[in-house]
Amino acid sequence: MPPGGYSLSMDRSRRLYLDNAATSFPKPPRVLEAMRRYAEEVGASPGRGGYAESLEGSRLLRTCRERISRLINGAGPERVVFTLNTTDALHLAIAGIVRHRRRTRPGSRVHLVTTAMDHNSVLRPFNALAEDGDCVWTCVPADPATGLVDPADVRAAIGKDTALVAIVHASNVSGTVQPVAEIGAICRELAVPLLVDAAQSVGHLPIDVDAMGIDLLAFPGHKGLLGPLGTGALYLRPGMERVVATVREGGTGSVSELDVHPEAMPDRYEAGSHNTIGIAGLSEGVAWLLERGVDRLWAHERGLIETMIGALSVGPGLERVRLIGPPGVGDRVAVFSLVHEAVPASVLADRLEAEFGVLARAGIHCAPRAHETLGSTPGGALRISFGPFISPQDVRYACDALDSVCAEAERATI
Repeated sequence: MPPGGYSLSMDRSRRLYLDNAATSFPKPPRVLEAMRRYAEEVGASPGRGGYAESLEGSRLLRTCRERISRLINGAGPERVVFTLNTTDALHLAIAGIVRHRRRTRPGSRVHLVTTAMDHNSVLRPFNALAEDGDCVWTCVPADPATGLVDPADVRAAIGKDTALVAIVHASNVSGTVQPVAEIGAICRELAVPLLVDAAQSVGHLPIDVDAMGIDLLAFPGHKGLLGPLGTGALYLRPGMERVVATVREGGTGSVSELDVHPEAMPDRYEAGSHNTIGIAGLSEGVAWLLERGVDRLWAHERGLIETMIGALSVGPGLERVRLIGPPGVGDRVAVFSLVHEAVPASVLADRLEAEFGVLARAGIHCAPRAHETLGSTPGGALRISFGPFISPQDVRYACDALDSVCAEAERATI
């Protein structure tokens, strides 16, 4: 019997969800309860009427903004702009910065900076903007062993025409946590806006946008904040609305007598009706985090990381498995990508589910340059990622299952 005291057997009724880097599951029950209450008792569109239900919808939006601002030590709820997801938030920030620069400096070059560890949500907008001819971008390399970016390399990449630095806080491939505070200090010194992709960090580890020098923070509602899919936000430091142009205009329910888009925050960036039912759920996910404390949840996650690192060193089937990214507990969140010398990641993922009910994700994870940097192309890696409801016993079960699957797969290839 494995050290955890459980039986590693082909229990096909067991489902152990370990793809929290994609979306968190399960959610706190209060998330679903809030969504059900909105659907059954409120239902109205916020800000579109003076009756009680519409006003309640507006209150729900305001409460969620306040909770998010408190979680990240933001400058106020009006600085939190709701989006569809992180990709939408990143696009708003990137396209808005470039649109403003083109308007204020017509004919001049627009330079952008990102890193080899960043997600396609940054890489693809950068490439699309570069097709217009006036926009160029620099990709700062990362250490192939750890995925860490050297802040000095970011400084060296910034020039007089740099309009934006975009960096992922924690990698969705390796879990690597970048030195954002150091990079933020550099960007403040050089007066260049810093956009941080917090898809894998918000709700997992403490974030203080002021202390870390973050000008723009993009994040999802459905991952570490434990809300539903279709929710996300962009936080803008005060003053950033002067350099981030709108990219979508339309109805807001405010200043309706004018046929130009309002300037006031957050309406400036929120065109159309909100996903209020989703935001109602998101608000309760954030409340759950605030009540427990991100510091406490981060301590739990560090414990899971330590358990995972230790369990990967045990078992004959894991001898040919390589963990990409930071080899130890430091400089990472609980996102682990694994590469077997002989067995494709897709095969491992399929067998983990079929034989042990362990749900993990194989592939490139929308971060091709990260995989190239870390040496896990072309086949990608098997990714295992944890959430707050995962226990150390779950981690040991998953590693023992992987040990068994790898050993079986190797025997089949002999």
